[in-house]
Amino acid sequence: MVGTSSVQAKAMTLGYWSAVLAVVLLLAWVVLTFALPSPNWNGIESYARSFQSIQMLSIIPVRLVAPTLLVLMISIHYYAQEQQRMFRLLGIAFAVIYTAIICVNYYVQLFVVRMNLLHGQLDSLTILALPDLRSVFFALETLGYAFLCCASLAISPIFRGGRLANWIHGLFIVNAALGILAAIIAPFDVPFLIFAGLGIWMLLFLTALILVGVFFSKAKSRLI
Repeated sequence: MVGTSSVQAKAMTLGYWSAVLAVVLLLAWVVLTFALPSPNWNGIESYARSFQSIQMLSIIPVRLVAPTLLVLMISIHYYAQEQQRMFRLLGIAFAVIYTAIICVNYYVQLFVVRMNLLHGQLDSLTILALPDLRSVFFALETLGYAFLCCASLAISPIFRGGRLANWIHGLFIVNAALGILAAIIAPFDVPFLIFAGLGIWMLLFLTALILVGVFFSKAKSRLI
């Protein structure tokens, strides 16, 4: 697909390890989310009474996913062919927006929301709290992952030309469609559709990342 320059070899290595790390972090987020679930949302007062800082432990790995995926996009940028420049630059641009939104969003949870809950300062906190599907947090979360899906869609044409690459190509397209659709339906307040879509999206995205890791591993082995 590409030449065998030292830059591309480094991109393969970095792409492989960033894909592996992203999978590990996402799996850690899934495990911690189920092991330490947030209580059902019944208002900020109810949430504050049952709140413990450990409930936000799952935020740490998912926050680290964002910069890890940005590194992956940059690795793909340096791996891709020169004629695919438009796709790879679009992927990086969308990934930068996703990373900025998600990192700020989760930092607000860990700092502003957590500290105010622990000190009993609940004024105007409802619109920021993580469990509330009508909160600023959830709106930004949806928007951030929509940009990640746009990034996946932008880089999908780079993965063509072989069975493994074609699988990655297809998964990125389906994944992008689901994520963008979720961002469209989120304002209509249909939680069951949102969570069902999130489950399918996560499964497809994890599969795509695993295949990307395999793709880079095989690409690098051909250079040895």
